Amino acid sequence: MSALLILIAMMVIAAPSARAIDWVTSWTDKPQYGYGERGTIYVAFHNNYDVAIQIYNITLEYNGWTAYISNTWVGTETKQYVDLTIASNITRLFNDLTFTTPTDGRAGDTSVDITVRTDHGSFYDTAYINLFESNRYMDQIVTLFTVLVVLVVVCTVIIAAAVFLSARRPQVMWSKEEKPQ
Repeated sequence: MSALLILIAMMVIAAPSARAIDWVTSWTDKPQYGYGERGTIYVAFHNNYDVAIQIYNITLEYNGWTAYISNTWVGTETKQYVDLTIASNITRLFNDLTFTTPTDGRAGDTSVDITVRTDHGSFYDTAYINLFESNRYMDQIVTLFTVLVVLVVVCTVIIAAAVFLSARRPQVMWSKEEKPQ
């Protein structure tokens, strides 16, 4: 009996298992963003039910970017959908969810809580937005190098002209010599 139980347990462990498709999967269009840069969050919703599902809205909550600015709370946005139905075992990609990274003190890496509200309940996922600090003086450095290259070219032309003109001998003018009287 014990050998039979062990054999059954080994077969169950060794049996291939099919991975269920997640209801909601999300990702961003780039791995990192700069301050004030626009980006897109892609949300793929898969209907695992045997019936069609109607999607009402998708809410994005930027956890690290929430603030009270100009008498309103910012950091959460909701995209409404009217008459959007997804058939059974169909995946729908939402690629119209855009954001702009902040340029003020809120700017930093953040997680985004994604809620897909349907007629069969709400489904959740989390995406991450990573920011990097670009060199603030990079434009000035590029301008400085451009000016430096132009100056080197101008100085080279001036030195070449000076060498050329100094190496040229003036043309000898022959004139009759006056005889002394």
